[in-house]
Amino acid sequence: MNNDDREELYEMIDDVGTAMLVTETDHDLRSRPMSGKLYRDSGEIWFLTESESGKVQEISEDRTSNLTYSCPEKETYISITGTAALSRDAEKIDDMWGPWAKAWLQCEKDDPKVAAIRFKPQIAEYWAAPSSSLVQAWELAKANITDEKPDMGSNKTVAMS
Repeated sequence: MNNDDREELYEMIDDVGTAMLVTETDHDLRSRPMSGKLYRDSGEIWFLTESESGKVQEISEDRTSNLTYSCPEKETYISITGTAALSRDAEKIDDMWGPWAKAWLQCEKDDPKVAAIRFKPQIAEYWAAPSSSLVQAWELAKANITDEKPDMGSNKTVAMS
């Protein structure tokens, strides 16, 4: 992946913020919203969690996972396939900890129930359209007049590992 594609992807992830973490349990898929932190130097996305949560059990059985980000208002969509693993990395937990984590987990950051999920991306695909419906309408109208394909934004698939 070239640096421009990586930066465009990272900007979209930061802009949307909350992902749906998709895991598998007994051959069924399960999704839940997760607010994580992207570490641009490694490309990893980390999440705080409770060590006894259902998602922790699911990633211990099958580490292949998916993150999806969606912001219909901005016509931004991202799907990232990768692996997820439980971590007790105190440095990462400390870096991600804040008032919202304390409120959500109802404990202090050194509590044994606090853990992190490290998501290592393998491949990502993203779609980004012009954020204005007026621009999209213009592109469609122009395409009908000129018989040229409308510029409806970008769609890229990029290897992450």
